[in-house]
Amino acid sequence: MVKTYPAGHRPAPWWQALGLSGLLLLGSCNTAPRSLAAKDVPDESECAPLTPVVAPKGYAVLPEATLATDSLLARTFSADALRTANVCGLVPQLRAMLATEPGTLARVVARQQVSSRLTDVALEISSTAGELDCEEERADQIADFLLDEAGSRVKNLTILAILLGALGTVATGLMSLFDVRKTIYRPVGIAIGLIGAALGYSSLRTSAAADIPFSHRRNALGDVWHGPAESTVFPAAVWNFLSRPGIRGATQPPLRKRLLNRWLTAGELGAKDAEEKKQLEDLLFGEGGTYKADALRIRANLFDQLESTVNLMKSDVQQLAREVAEVE
Repeated sequence: MVKTYPAGHRPAPWWQALGLSGLLLLGSCNTAPRSLAAKDVPDESECAPLTPVVAPKGYAVLPEATLATDSLLARTFSADALRTANVCGLVPQLRAMLATEPGTLARVVARQQVSSRLTDVALEISSTAGELDCEEERADQIADFLLDEAGSRVKNLTILAILLGALGTVATGLMSLFDVRKTIYRPVGIAIGLIGAALGYSSLRTSAAADIPFSHRRNALGDVWHGPAESTVFPAAVWNFLSRPGIRGATQPPLRKRLLNRWLTAGELGAKDAEEKKQLEDLLFGEGGTYKADALRIRANLFDQLESTVNLMKSDVQQLAREVAEVE
């Protein structure tokens, strides 16, 4: 018995139904990237101190030659402790303390003034390390978002490629089984194969394509890179600790230069070609720009290393405090 259909109500051919089902299935996988609004990107003000960092009144760092000629200081304190005292601006207070008679009220008052300044320096170190750690976490957080977004898109594109490949195999197989002309099903197979290849290529490029605006007008890395005489980010004592030669060894170059040497040779920038290195330098050590996840990871690593270098000052200040406490 031949089945008849009302005029205008004949069902669509099977290959059209199969194609429509495939399109619906593919459409159910969303490959659109998630977006992060600019207002949702953590701002650098979240890490900066509430008030600008200023040097204490009367703060001054003396030339090394001046320290070498003071025999009383040299007899009382070690060379490393004197260098630490100098970057903390404490040499005048140490001289004043040693000028007082042991056991007198004047000696007690002078020692308290030195101890108070050492406490301030310790807090400055902790505050600076906290800001550097905050900036590291800020960069890491956005890098994680970009990588998660890329991973989600790659997953969806991979699912699409698998479904499309399966759909193409089934469609061309059925067309061949039902003796559909080769001029129809062969182009269909080629088209589905090209679309699958395009999806695979898109998944490869997805992780490298995600980027986001990321600003840092207050940039500690920029000060380390450019090396100004005075820093607007670091407290004076911490900046002098990083930028003066002879710290942690009389013949040693400044810690800032040693840090830069690590970055530019064996560190995050050492393996880059000249053009990529120049782009990263402008991005990392300037006021910000459009970052990809790998550049944000580099920025976070640089902050981690800088924070570790700043924390070295804690042991130096502790040594100086011990030697001050041993003075009669």
